[in-house]
Amino acid sequence: MDASAETRVMGRDALMALAKRFPQLYVAPAEDAQERHRLASGRGIAPADASLDHFAGSPNDELRVVETPAGPVEVLFLENRADFETFLQIVGHKAQPVPIARTVGAITYRGLPDWEKVAEARTAYVAAGGDDWPAEFGRLARRPGAFRAELIVISEGPYSNVPAGETPFDQGEWLHVSREVRLHHECAHVVCRRLLPDDILPVWDEITADVVGLICATGEYDPALAARFLGVTAQGFAGGRLAEYLDEEQKDRIDDVAVEVHGACERIGQLCGPAEAASPFEFLLILKKAPLIAY
Repeated sequence: MDASAETRVMGRDALMALAKRFPQLYVAPAEDAQERHRLASGRGIAPADASLDHFAGSPNDELRVVETPAGPVEVLFLENRADFETFLQIVGHKAQPVPIARTVGAITYRGLPDWEKVAEARTAYVAAGGDDWPAEFGRLARRPGAFRAELIVISEGPYSNVPAGETPFDQGEWLHVSREVRLHHECAHVVCRRLLPDDILPVWDEITADVVGLICATGEYDPALAARFLGVTAQGFAGGRLAEYLDEEQKDRIDDVAVEVHGACERIGQLCGPAEAASPFEFLLILKKAPLIAY
């Protein structure tokens, strides 16, 4: 992935930039926050005492736009786990202080009202001589996806809960690699959803998204590490993410499924040469069109 094809906003500026578009981020999670959240999210009205003090923040927080064959994908990384959970409470749970499971390390929000886009459209309309913005807004808002945004949010932590000692990396390196794997894994899902919305094979989707994640994070695809992420070996299931993507019938024969998945990882390693590693998203689309497993 060419870093020059990405734009980045770092530290406190990342959340500040997002709050201009999604003013509900100014609403601290609380039992009585529903009305303030409704006004901010649904009408773009920020609280009078607008503040982001409920986020601790980190210099390593990052808002990144990744260019892909399916268009730009926007990703927010929050280093502080408490900030990640606060963000999810605000955006996903209407600013209610609900528990966020520790197993949740990334989430994609679609269809978020983007009030900065609304403000820009209103400014352009008035500058062009328009005098009935409510009617114009109603007309524009009927367009599919109008004034809506898609955002991936990811947190810090070892990818797939795999400790550094089971990888080729030391602790510090592994946290950085994990962040990049997680980020590009989620981008891969967005690319597939945009370009191949009806092509859904849960296990194959996870395998191929890990392909993109590993290549973008490390420059190569490591079949052994990919198999460890899913908890598969040549002998069967060893405990890992694979079980999350299986139906009950598949879980009943999970060792056989794991052997098949392990073989698919090995085969991808054979297919992935320098050209494929240089174009991970294009390689993803090739793999999606010729799945090595049927689920």
